[in-house]
Amino acid sequence: MTTKHQGISRHRLKDNPLESIYAKTWEEQAPRTLSYLIGLDYTQQDATVAATMIQWLGSPVGQSFVNECLEAFETWKEVHK
Repeated sequence: MTTKHQGISRHRLKDNPLESIYAKTWEEQAPRTLSYLIGLDYTQQDATVAATMIQWLGSPVGQSFVNECLEAFETWKEVHK
C-alpha cells in the first residue's frame, strides 16, 4: 500500500489557499523529508499526523504561531548581533 501524505482536514483546502499550498508542498516533499526526520519505517499514521500538522501551519491559527516564532527569532537576532 502506498503511503498518503495527506492531513485529516483536507476539506478545508478548497477554502483556505495557504493551507492548500502548505499541504501540497508537504505532499510533494514528505516521502524524503519524513523518512529523514523519523526513519524509513514510518507508518501511515505517522504520515497523516505530520501532514495534518503541516497543513495546520497554513491555517490562520498556524500562521499566528509561525509569525510569533519569526518575531521571536528577529528579537533573538537583535540580541545576538
